[in-house]
Amino acid sequence: FAFDIIEWIKESKQMMRIIISSHASLGAVYLMQLLRSQWLSETSTSLSELDDSIRITCWGTTAITARKTNGNSVNVLTIRKAVDYVTVPFKSEEDTNDVLETLFGKRFKYRDGGLLAISLSNLNPQNHLGIVLGNMSRMDPPPPPPPLNDMPVVDTPVEPWYQGKCITPKVGRLMEALDLERINIAKELEIDVRTVYEHFAWSFHVPLETPTDKNDQDVETSMRPLTVSEMNQQMHYYKNNDVLGPTDPESRYVMEDVPYGLVLTVILGRLLNCPARLHESGITILSAMYGRDFLVENELLQGLALIGEDDLNVNAYSLQEWKEMACLGYFRER
Repeated sequence: FAFDIIEWIKESKQMMRIIISSHASLGAVYLMQLLRSQWLSETSTSLSELDDSIRITCWGTTAITARKTNGNSVNVLTIRKAVDYVTVPFKSEEDTNDVLETLFGKRFKYRDGGLLAISLSNLNPQNHLGIVLGNMSRMDPPPPPPPLNDMPVVDTPVEPWYQGKCITPKVGRLMEALDLERINIAKELEIDVRTVYEHFAWSFHVPLETPTDKNDQDVETSMRPLTVSEMNQQMHYYKNNDVLGPTDPESRYVMEDVPYGLVLTVILGRLLNCPARLHESGITILSAMYGRDFLVENELLQGLALIGEDDLNVNAYSLQEWKEMACLGYFRER
């Protein structure tokens, strides 16, 4: 991990600022606990001095959606209108927001609830789960079959596909149901987080609603919410900011997002007795497809004692300890 190679510069008199884009799997907590351990081993000053000298800012998503086109260029498809963030240890949001706006422009929204809010505001892994489950045959093209008799070897080319276009009504409904699990967990924690509809509207510049009726003067008189599928079709056909979906089963949509993006939601759901059944079922299904156990592969959560040898360690910390961690950036030592 990049977190493991960050070293504290003891001689520096300046504030150490770190930005994690986008934050997942309590990466800030993992980093903070590494730095605290390093501080204790290399200095004689108290940890409170470290808390006064470091700020870790965590984004709920990335500022842009882009694809690398070759070694020297990137195709930027969209610049997000709003990016949720928090900073730990919590002091106040004003100074951090000034830094972010200086570097990246006015697009940042502070989220109450600390790292728990940001952990439940990163929608990309849950969205990618719905996309992967609905489009695995597009991601995993079959290799040429063994030759049959004297017939020539056939070619099985990889076929490009557009991600938004392939979020059909049924795939979109699955994504909406996954989102409801996340929203329900946030409600149990009394945390306000963005919805999947807000995510697509703020990220890809499509509306949240569409007209349903017009009067005799052709003026819109009523509106209804768009579905996730409809929003993605607008992205594809009208906004031209759709992205090509993965054509490699080793895509980050699975290899990173499943163990490092979904498992924390499952842990929080179990802790709060508000199970994320679709999240957990998706992890189980993909584990069967890939012949591995994605549920226990997250090394960051292993390092925080939240994953044991073969299962999740849901009771590693109390709910109160989780809430303290959300503002401090680390779990207190018992």
